[in-house]
Amino acid sequence: MVDEIAKKMQRMVRLKAADEDGMVTCVPSGARVHWKEAQGGHFISRKHQRTKILEENIHPQTAHENLWLMKDSLHILNYRRWMVDFYGPDYVQWLEAEARKPLDTPRADLIVMYWEIVNRNKELEKNLEGIQATDEQDY
Repeated sequence: MVDEIAKKMQRMVRLKAADEDGMVTCVPSGARVHWKEAQGGHFISRKHQRTKILEENIHPQTAHENLWLMKDSLHILNYRRWMVDFYGPDYVQWLEAEARKPLDTPRADLIVMYWEIVNRNKELEKNLEGIQATDEQDY
């Protein structure tokens, strides 16, 4: 269930970050890519179940950054700097501490969370498609 929620959460994060053209900014590089080409990159590794499905731990990244550069300690440090600038040092420290705790969310709550994210994704996609359709009509 956590893996399915993580997939849906990554999609939601990318959709929420998309501008009217469907473009997102990669964290922390600043590269611009279409939300469908981006990935939901985790600041704290996906192996930590408790933070795997936490929205604030997931941000748009290019596939290259997410798959390859997140193995480099300097890149992870740059991501951490971005996190501190965006969320503040106390929150980042809290997030790092949370990662060491086990996931204790009841399955029933995970199921509710899953369906809330599925519905939110549908809404976000519909809104983005509506914006793009309106833009196309203006030409």
